[in-house]
Amino acid sequence: MKKSPEIPAISTEFLDGLIAGAGLSVPPEAVGKLVAHAGEMLRWNRSIRLTAITSPEKVAVKHIVDSLFLLAFCPFPGRILDFGSGAGYPGIPLAITLPGSHVVLLESSAKKCAFLSHVRQRLSLFNAEVVQGRLEGKNPLSIGRFEHIVTRATLPAAEAVGVLHPYFAPGGRFLGMEGPGRKGEAGREERLLPRGAVPGRTVGFDLPMGMGKRKIREILLP
Repeated sequence: MKKSPEIPAISTEFLDGLIAGAGLSVPPEAVGKLVAHAGEMLRWNRSIRLTAITSPEKVAVKHIVDSLFLLAFCPFPGRILDFGSGAGYPGIPLAITLPGSHVVLLESSAKKCAFLSHVRQRLSLFNAEVVQGRLEGKNPLSIGRFEHIVTRATLPAAEAVGVLHPYFAPGGRFLGMEGPGRKGEAGREERLLPRGAVPGRTVGFDLPMGMGKRKIREILLP
């Protein structure tokens, strides 16, 4: 009987070097948990579609380090919502590196929620909560309000803020993670935003190993 091919693994030393090289700082115990999350994702990916990125180097750069660039917007007091969490990026890296936070991982797919719940238990991430649901429906979800809502490659920033508006706490903020492809939105953003919402910082950064450019767009709520 043929053995299943081994799942490629990320070494903690490699990831630690990437994080340091990107100018980021995480708690000492975080790197092992970030590696374990990625390993579980690649293992589950054989059964359910979690990611198209399967090489260890690309997972480390395009999923893990990409998510960690949100730490440039620290601190994160209060509750965090990861809208459209998918395989847990960026919500699980935030829960790992910000142990004092409370992170809600919102995902519409039951299979992906099963994966997120497995990782939460496997890594003892009791500051994370998995919720299955959609925000676009007529009936609002009973998930409360959030000081921070983050999302990666889901909707354009202004459109996302419109959908998410009922879930922001007073004085909350939106952090939208985007690739380089979306252009022209910034000029229209103020007209599209809900009343009182204003653009904050937009931070661009280069992924390690020449794997592309990203930006994070901040929008501040009244």
